[in-house]
Amino acid sequence: MYDPLTSKTIPAFHEAGMATYWQAVTPFPDSDSVALPAQADVVVIGAGYTGLNAAATLAKEYNKQVVLLEAGSIGAGASSRNAGFLLPGTGRLGFQDYRNKYGVDVAQAVQNEFAASIAHVHEAIDHSEYHCDFTHARYLRIAHNAKAAQLLQQQQPAYQPTLLDAEWLTADSLKQQIQGLPWGHGGLALTPAAALNPRALTAVYLEQAKAAGVSIVTGHPVTHWQALGDGTHELEAAGSTIRCQQVLVCTNGYLPAQPFADISQRQFPVLSSILVSRPLNAVEQQMLGLTVNDLVMDTRLLKYYYRLLPDGRILFGGRGAVRGQDADSGKQRQRLERALVQTFPQLEGLYADYFWSGWISVALDSMPRVFSPSPGVFTSAGYCGAGVAFASLAGKRLAQLAAGETLPALPFYQTPLPKYPMPQFRRVALRGLYQWQRWFGS
Repeated sequence: MYDPLTSKTIPAFHEAGMATYWQAVTPFPDSDSVALPAQADVVVIGAGYTGLNAAATLAKEYNKQVVLLEAGSIGAGASSRNAGFLLPGTGRLGFQDYRNKYGVDVAQAVQNEFAASIAHVHEAIDHSEYHCDFTHARYLRIAHNAKAAQLLQQQQPAYQPTLLDAEWLTADSLKQQIQGLPWGHGGLALTPAAALNPRALTAVYLEQAKAAGVSIVTGHPVTHWQALGDGTHELEAAGSTIRCQQVLVCTNGYLPAQPFADISQRQFPVLSSILVSRPLNAVEQQMLGLTVNDLVMDTRLLKYYYRLLPDGRILFGGRGAVRGQDADSGKQRQRLERALVQTFPQLEGLYADYFWSGWISVALDSMPRVFSPSPGVFTSAGYCGAGVAFASLAGKRLAQLAAGETLPALPFYQTPLPKYPMPQFRRVALRGLYQWQRWFGS
């Protein structure tokens, strides 16, 4: 599997042969890829949620000539490889974290922006032929031990001033609702949230970009990038070159180190893995007690997350391998299958029909950013594995920033992503974290 930290560049169609459940069940429109033109006003690199939204916004609202460059296929990265959790937040910071650091007014404004990101997704689906299996849901955070339950319950009052409804579930109440979960020590249920088919959402944004007149070029990884003296930029991709006024980098965790060294050192690409089971029969579903309206995540440092899909399958995800070359090994699949059985003992022996991995982008301070790292260059990254809603709105915000507009006065729009100190040792630290979790994380 392609590895952002060790591969010299992202290969063309790097995702070939890496089938996911979403690919198997989702009809997908043709990208109508064209030859790379010689020039454009703006080049957007990366055709996922952020890139598609940014390109469509610049073309439709600002009348820009936009070329969307994708190394592989449309949505080949995390946009088609995630779990379909549409959450009222992003990064790893909650309302209480923002309140403690920036004050209650900023924290409320942040939460309102997260609510706007969900509305942004919902509106796009409403105007599309793709329903995306959109289902209103609750985001259920389950405490994995007594200490975590105490900390989680203390967070509930903090949500009262926000647009979110937060309900505390005792351990007994939790077990009544999700009978198959023997270990939960309590849970915090947050609404609104939603579940959807993430690849179908990619199709929604692709159709919007095409309708806006964006020129889409697939199978063209950028291998060389030069800022010219006249303020323009020249990019080389698949042996062809294009010159433009502005470049928007929207690759998130899939960004290769070259030719994007400055941005690459501001994020940490980490693998997350997902398995999807065979369809459960009615008796098995009743034993578990999960519904399609439950999006569940535990409170471990290295979290597991899961949901019941509309066709009765269980989707179960967690941390992946350290290196890309180990991503889709039998060892990683078996580890995740064991975690599924530890979570739901009734599913002992259940075989997964699908297993895949994808790269997420982790910010040093757990907060994503939309920013300009240098003149004429704009980027958004650091969603920390919770970017379905925010990554979509971030594309619109990124386009607004490139067009010279002032973004809302929120922390993730006002400062750049901080650089990792000694970035060459990011993987060493990750191995240490995984080992620590193995020994002490329960």
